[in-house]
Formats: sequence, C-alpha cells, structure tokens
Amino acid sequence: MESKKRLSAWLVVIVGVGMAVRTGVNVFRLWKLGERVEGTEKQVTEALEENKRLSERLSYVQSQEFIEKEAREKLGYGREGETIVVVPDENYQTTNSRKQTIREDANWRKWVRVYLGF
Repeated sequence: MESKKRLSAWLVVIVGVGMAVRTGVNVFRLWKLGERVEGTEKQVTEALEENKRLSERLSYVQSQEFIEKEAREKLGYGREGETIVVVPDENYQTTNSRKQTIREDANWRKWVRVYLGF
C-alpha cells in the first residue's frame, strides 16, 4: 500500500512538473508575441506618418503654386508681361556675341601645378 502512495506521489510530481514546464513555455511564447505586436504597431505608426507626409507632398506637388514655381525655375517660363533674366553659368564666357566654354583643368593637373610648378 505504501508503494502505491509513493507511486501516486511521484506521478503527481511528474505531472505537475510537466504542466509547469508547458505553462512556462507558453508564457514565454506569449511574451515574445507581445514584443512582435509592439514592433508591428510601431511600424504601422511610422507607415501612417509617412503616408500622411507623402499625401501632403502630393497635394503640394499638384498645386498651382508648385507648378508655377517649377515652370519658372526649371523651364525659365514667366507670366505675361514679365521679363526673364537668365544669368550665365560661371563656366561660360561671352566674347563677340559667341559663347565659349571655359575649360577647367582636371583635379590631378591642378595638383601637379601646385607641387611641380608646371
């Protein structure tokens, strides 16, 4: 009879330890899943902020103000009655109503001139 009680006690201990281990594993999994959820929520928040920023940029790019600014700056357009003044690039020189390109030396030639005096 004593051996049956001992066997029952060991069986209860083994089952209890097994249940404790399984519970610990499940708690660990849930903890890790919670971290993943937090990371995903952070990504969603960042994506929503970027979406808002891009929507605002799209609205600005589609506005008449932006189109006019780009036409003025990049295409040289102006409004009726305006006089457009184009400032020449530094690498161009006007001589006898002809444009000549001023050729800039390569960087290595500049160093040769500095160190060797050529």
